[in-house]
Amino acid sequence: MFAHMWTSLPVTNAHTQESTNRYEVAGITDPHAFESFFGKLQKWVSKGNKEAIAHHVQFPLRVNSDGQSRFIANEKQFDAEYDQIMTEKVRHALQQQDVKQTFVNYQGVMVGGGELWLRQNGNKFVIVAVNL
Repeated sequence: MFAHMWTSLPVTNAHTQESTNRYEVAGITDPHAFESFFGKLQKWVSKGNKEAIAHHVQFPLRVNSDGQSRFIANEKQFDAEYDQIMTEKVRHALQQQDVKQTFVNYQGVMVGGGELWLRQNGNKFVIVAVNL
């Protein structure tokens, strides 16, 4: 009697149920929209479209270099310091990164070796940190 009761229960295996949103742990709700944004960000950076990039930065933007952190307050400061923030190393890391090969954790989506960190803020995808 008891054996029959247990065999009728559905069996699920958490290892076989893969989430379709690999970015979920980072708080990203729509993986397709994020991947589309990522491709746009790569294009904006390759074309030097500072305005489009700045529109997708969470201010104040944390910029880390040589063990020190500083903050970029707004789009105007970002534009003025663009070349010191979006360095060749940062741009190269972004251009070489396959979005599906990014490291993802609760802090966000890491580009390259941590040169950029991306997150979702409301319904918008943003750069939250730059590591030089």
